[in-house]
Amino acid sequence: MDRRLFLELLPGLAFLAGHVFGGLFWAAGLSVVATALAVGLRWRWDRAVPWLAVATFVLILVLTGAGLVLGDETFVMLRPTVGALAFAAILAVGACARPSLLQRTLDYKLRLVPRGWPVLHGAWVCLALLAAGANEIARRALSTDHWVVFNVLSDPALFGLIWIATRLVAEVYWDEEEDAPAPHDPP
Repeated sequence: MDRRLFLELLPGLAFLAGHVFGGLFWAAGLSVVATALAVGLRWRWDRAVPWLAVATFVLILVLTGAGLVLGDETFVMLRPTVGALAFAAILAVGACARPSLLQRTLDYKLRLVPRGWPVLHGAWVCLALLAAGANEIARRALSTDHWVVFNVLSDPALFGLIWIATRLVAEVYWDEEEDAPAPHDPP
């Protein structure tokens, strides 16, 4: 398994293990430690840390801390909702920038025509809102034990849906001219 993929999965696995062995606050605490470890390792390996990892760390630290101080597990269960809504808001604002946030972030991998970037932003915003809504339904309808399983599985599921949406948008809006050899390039 790629070590970066392992780092992405580590907080969720720590969350699940913490819940099994000590409850929701233990789960949140181990997730904070695992996220800090993942951020530290990314810094050591790449000399750069993805802003999303740092934002996630700050968010879980604040909400877990509030939950511990107030003795209310709701704060831990709200973290995925707040995170997804913040992600959607950042993407929506980032769509107004020129070049857009996703274009600045993904342009080295995706060669989309200009009208494809707003479509990609829209797809990602919709998926983030879907994730927020799904967490709200799950935290209200499921037992804590079942919500923990939902929470651990929802992040990889969201990642998969974002990957699929990106792939579909890229198929429709791929910039064929970027792939064509320049007139002076040999065939």
